[in-house]
Amino acid sequence: MKKFLLYIFFVFTILLTIFVVSCIYIFLKYRSWEKEFKSNINVEYLIDAQSIEEVDLDERIVKFTLSLLDTESLTLEVKEVGSILFTTVDSYLGEEISLQKIYIEPLDKVWKIYFKVGYENLELWISFDLNKDDIQSAQLYTKNVYVGPFEIGRYIDLVSLINKGIGESIVTLNENGFVGRYIENIELLEDGIVLKGSRY
Repeated sequence: MKKFLLYIFFVFTILLTIFVVSCIYIFLKYRSWEKEFKSNINVEYLIDAQSIEEVDLDERIVKFTLSLLDTESLTLEVKEVGSILFTTVDSYLGEEISLQKIYIEPLDKVWKIYFKVGYENLELWISFDLNKDDIQSAQLYTKNVYVGPFEIGRYIDLVSLINKGIGESIVTLNENGFVGRYIENIELLEDGIVLKGSRY
């Protein structure tokens, strides 16, 4: 009996040690990643609750919607896209979770979008990539989801969930005519997004 209890204690001690070491490793790696990430931030593409007040898209959206041309384009700068994202995501979060910042790394056909969220005393950077294939379509999709440097998309089916949400949003946008045009194509560029819309 004593040997059995000693064995149980030994196994428990090993498992507890592995758990503690893993937690320390995750914490240190995240902090190291966050420090490097913050040092490389381009403040021009950093969006928070204060900066979105400086963005006014109403006039350009009205012009895009009411244009008499059969096909019209609307170009949105990175910060303008970030402002729309911030307002939209923040409206869906509960009271306990707060969206503090959004940061965008724009490249041609691939954007990396970071969300800094807070829950009580915990703050984390969550990110995903936004991709656009080299074809004429409004389809956007993500391949990976991260918390800091850790990929979580393979453990939780967030990739499919995000892609479904993006697809349904575009379908809803077109079917309900929220912008007065059918969105035919979306281009991800290094300096912004271009929406190409045709009249209904």
